[in-house]
Amino acid sequence: MIAEEQPATERLMTVRFTASGSEYFRIWIVNLLLTVVTLGFYLPFAKARRLRYFYANTLVDGQPLAFHGDAWKMFRGYVLMLIIFGAYALSSYVSNWVSLGAFVVLAVLWPALWRSSLMFRLGNTSWRGLRMSFEGTLGDAYRAMLPLFVPGLLILAATAWYMTGVDPKDEPAVKAANESMLPYMGAATLLLAALTPWAMWRIKRYQHGGYRYAQEAARFSGRAGSFYLLGLKLLLVGVLALAVLGVGAGMAFAMMKPGQTGLTVHAVALSVPLALLAWIAFSWLTALAAAGLQNLAWNHTQSPQLRFSSGLRVRTLTWLKIKNMLLVIVTLGLYRPFAVVSVARLHLEAVEARTSSDVDAWLAHAGTSAGTGSGEMSGDFFGIDVGL
Repeated sequence: MIAEEQPATERLMTVRFTASGSEYFRIWIVNLLLTVVTLGFYLPFAKARRLRYFYANTLVDGQPLAFHGDAWKMFRGYVLMLIIFGAYALSSYVSNWVSLGAFVVLAVLWPALWRSSLMFRLGNTSWRGLRMSFEGTLGDAYRAMLPLFVPGLLILAATAWYMTGVDPKDEPAVKAANESMLPYMGAATLLLAALTPWAMWRIKRYQHGGYRYAQEAARFSGRAGSFYLLGLKLLLVGVLALAVLGVGAGMAFAMMKPGQTGLTVHAVALSVPLALLAWIAFSWLTALAAAGLQNLAWNHTQSPQLRFSSGLRVRTLTWLKIKNMLLVIVTLGLYRPFAVVSVARLHLEAVEARTSSDVDAWLAHAGTSAGTGSGEMSGDFFGIDVGL
């Protein structure tokens, strides 16, 4: 009789973040001063220092991550981005058609730059002495980003069309052109709102599906419907918050009647809790978005021998954001590094990984992080980080 094969037992791999606010404060204050003195050009070097500190204090299964990125390569990417965005900003002063052309150029370049940044960040991240990599293709990067550029292109096209030949000093003509554009602006805004959850699904699928470590190739199993459900929650919370604030603002305006000082005082008194309520609502909304995206992304990411999960709580993140903001205001900004560390700890320690194999026995993946030589040089040159 042959015994039935028993399923392999999964081993939990926890994430711990050991950074402290006091340690990071020293790094932060030096970075801030050097960035100000150099008129912002020290920013990529400051980012490299911050990443090295944060990675060294992120322990996965008791072993720290490491960041190996060259700050000078990041500096070249930073200068390139300054040139690109500077040219785009200046293009609007030339003509609307030039601005439209600059937007198209930026749209064409951005997915390639984004992919390069992913390759650079992952290729310079190691765990247990073994480098990670990113293997998303250039074509998939363009397909992932496409939904976000369509509404913007429509808005710029309408602006260029209706504002062509209009003298900026001719206020009636400018007003008439703006009124003619309103239907197109409204349609483009609605289209953007409808496409954003789909775009976020495509972006997360591209990101998480391209992660590689040793022989482990990640895949993303999330569905677009889950992102639309998160978008619906955000919409409902936003509408509810606006409704409550609208009622409060209406009450405040109703009290502010000429010649009645008492009512004016009451109106001012009402505006304080109204502002506090707006602050709490905004914190709740941003926490819901951040926690929802993180949980959706990591709960649907796995490889043949690794399974990830995330349990970031919206309520905990909301109150942490509120507490941090209060302390930042009270300390005139000096609590900022402590706030950054506390938020990073909450995000990182909410993620867990489970494996049914011996991590020490894994073999390095045979391929390269880029897949092709040209792609590897592209990621190595740009060195930009646009949000992993």
